[in-house]
Amino acid sequence: MKQYRLADASKAKVDVSTYIEDVLFVDGNDNPVNVTGGSASTPYVLPAAAENTLGGVKLANAAISGTANVSVAAAASTAPTKAEYDALVTAYNDLARRVNALVAGLVAAGSVKTS
Repeated sequence: MKQYRLADASKAKVDVSTYIEDVLFVDGNDNPVNVTGGSASTPYVLPAAAENTLGGVKLANAAISGTANVSVAAAASTAPTKAEYDALVTAYNDLARRVNALVAGLVAAGSVKTS
């Protein structure tokens, strides 16, 4: 992969032994012009994102709180009881609800598109 850097027109060179080449900008008559001089411009600042504001990351409004129920791992035995089975069903339904809310939030935020 080649890398390019802006260089002063009087110092630009091509070194074939490296993967870095200097880049020259030219005017309409193919004369080199300097673009590295002058005052530094104000750097671009990516705005903060919000639910309705595009920014670094657009935030989805998905009302999900809490964490997954890790205690249902005990219900993964070879012959679960009715209570263990019910705990797995509850955990699955909670997970499905959370995933659906996440996907709906991503779709609403424009981050993903469903087909």
